Amino acid sequence: MSIMTRPPGVPDRDEVKPGMAHFAGSGPYGATCGTCRHRGYWRAAKGKFNKQTGLIEERRIRTQGCKMFLVFTHRHGPPVLKEWPACKFYKEAER
Repeated sequence: MSIMTRPPGVPDRDEVKPGMAHFAGSGPYGATCGTCRHRGYWRAAKGKFNKQTGLIEERRIRTQGCKMFLVFTHRHGPPVLKEWPACKFYKEAER
């Protein structure tokens, strides 16, 4: 809790989670990042040289960051934990 006056409807700095596209808890009641469609995506990794073919093979790795954070900031954010309250960009993942 900060020492500054908090206007109604404005999140406190304690509610901000690194790597989320918006404030935690601003999404549907009871929803978490663990069931969000935007949590986790594939990104390009460092290429690996194949000695047999003489080519660099592209590799991809799965991250647990928020895809919407990437869309808005053009940076890969830190992993988003499953138990964090969902933000306003929450979309339920298909099962």
